[in-house]
Amino acid sequence: MGTPVRTSSGGPPLLTECGVMEPVQEMEFTAHFSRADGEFAADAAAVAVTRVIDAPPSFVTPVLDAGRSASRCLLARSAADTCRIVLTADPTGITVAATDDVKVSLDSCDQVGAKNLPLLAVVDGLKVHHGPDGHVWVVWRGSWWRMDATADGNGDRTPDGSVQP
Repeated sequence: MGTPVRTSSGGPPLLTECGVMEPVQEMEFTAHFSRADGEFAADAAAVAVTRVIDAPPSFVTPVLDAGRSASRCLLARSAADTCRIVLTADPTGITVAATDDVKVSLDSCDQVGAKNLPLLAVVDGLKVHHGPDGHVWVVWRGSWWRMDATADGNGDRTPDGSVQP
């Protein structure tokens, strides 16, 4: 898959709770895990992709929770030997996906990944997509709103995991 970070000027990437910082336009990080190792391996993969975020725990924790939930949901719906967790960030928000499709990046073009797949179900706020080739994608999408705004009761969490003031 080439470099996971596409930048406008080749400068160092930085992802914070405020969003993708220039010169980064889009970032994608992937961690593969073996189905045979179950939830332990899926949790380790989720931790691996969230470690790239340079942000406080109040931001990272919901993203990590989404990765764990997505991987559990995927393991319940797929019999594939190898799965992966994909964290994608762009100026509009952050996406965590678990999939048994280990060859295609989440947003490599409009014709691949979960972007244009029909929605099969929504499970605990996660969108479950099935591709025509049988692959399963479990997707969580969040905005760049501060994810700890509900800690003091000043915000309401929306179904996509973002926080509205």
